[in-house]
Amino acid sequence: MKNGLYTLAIIITGMICTSVAAADVKIKSKQTMSGQTYENTTYIKGKRQRSETMSGMMINLTQCDLRRGVQLNSQTKTYIVNGFADAGQPTEKSTAVVDKNGVVQAGGRVTTTITMKDTGERKQMFGFTARHLIITMETVSSPDACNKTSTKMQTDGWYIDTEFALDCDYGVQNYNSYSVKGGGCKDKYDIKTIGTAKRGYPVYEKMTMFDESGKESFSMLSEVVELSKATLEASMFDIPADYREVQDASQMHASASSMSSSSMSSTSSSQTGMSSTGLAQSTRNTSTTTDTGVASVQAKRAGVIRVGLAGVKTGAVGDGITATDLAAAIQNSLSSYLKVPNVEVVTIDAKLSSAVWAEARQKECDYVINANVSHKKGGGGGFGGMFGQALGSAIGATGIGHAGSVAGNVAGQIATNAVVSATTVSANVKSKDELSLDLKLNKTDGSTALAKVYKVKAKSNGDDIISKIVELAAQDVVNILGT
Repeated sequence: MKNGLYTLAIIITGMICTSVAAADVKIKSKQTMSGQTYENTTYIKGKRQRSETMSGMMINLTQCDLRRGVQLNSQTKTYIVNGFADAGQPTEKSTAVVDKNGVVQAGGRVTTTITMKDTGERKQMFGFTARHLIITMETVSSPDACNKTSTKMQTDGWYIDTEFALDCDYGVQNYNSYSVKGGGCKDKYDIKTIGTAKRGYPVYEKMTMFDESGKESFSMLSEVVELSKATLEASMFDIPADYREVQDASQMHASASSMSSSSMSSTSSSQTGMSSTGLAQSTRNTSTTTDTGVASVQAKRAGVIRVGLAGVKTGAVGDGITATDLAAAIQNSLSSYLKVPNVEVVTIDAKLSSAVWAEARQKECDYVINANVSHKKGGGGGFGGMFGQALGSAIGATGIGHAGSVAGNVAGQIATNAVVSATTVSANVKSKDELSLDLKLNKTDGSTALAKVYKVKAKSNGDDIISKIVELAAQDVVNILGT
């Protein structure tokens, strides 16, 4: 499953990127989606690339010489390896599956058509001549496909011819099928390219996704803000010797409290205040760990209201979304929406209720937020199904970064930001899916300031109902805080 998802992502990336690897280079870029902006830095040396967030917690390596991608978490000192498809890999036969109605499913065909158009426009960017291209990718499944999808993604961008971008052989030419059903039902995937426009390295891209009805469901802007040559050490592109390999993202983002004492002692003080969801970028003023094992924060400034954000719990979660990702998306979104004047959000790492209040008082919190979220499946199909998961989850886990396509940029945004975003998880939402958020805002004296259940239903596939429900809750919290 992991390698299949990775290969699907690489198909989209590898088929439309060209250039030659040479000089070492450092690139700073920013991505904006759902009103939030994230920054990351990419380093390229020969056939290897390293992308990381400003916090440096999540690091993504592309090792073309070893034909693999690696995602590292510096907080938990863990990593995931995703190998490229093997050239010459034998074609697999689809395995027939019988569904609950007794109907045999052997898999169908999913066709992706990539159309590349050069508008003819040119302009100077970072000392290079940039070309204006419009790239459209449409994916349609056959009626007998295991995963029904009908999606469209359009990228409007500017690209330069460079000597530094990666030249990777992802081995996609022999890719045949992708297993997505537990019973083994497999679809065959065809990739078609129309147009001969030369792509190059993206310095500005606006990517827009549309659902099966043609309505815009998601958009993201990615742009390079700094590009310079640099002398880079080869060790930057290797897996550190003291990191351990894990098999999935949930293990990678496991709570620091579950790590061994030796791993904890080697974690830097700038990372000790992080929760299990990697909330380092969203929380503030983390400092050192006290003798009691609780991450301390700096003294609260006068006039500031400090809110402790406890770990989000999950109830029922439908297919296509994991409990870990949903909880992380809610927690990260809450922290982001509560970034208002005179309000400071800090992470509460404790799990037990009594420990939560003790930690909150120790961190001088005025309030504590506890939340429980549930996800109920509705209906529909399209991007919220297999293809959305492939781009939203698998690509994010691979850490392709700026390997050369809009899909790579989605990967760079999602994976290198370490936090699971609302938009990422909502890519798997289907029409009529429903979220229920039970949120409580309590003062540290034990009194309740807010206790309310919020519900939001998706109007279309890929609808960002996570941001919608969090915005409702956050607005109520801000109103009560009086800011």
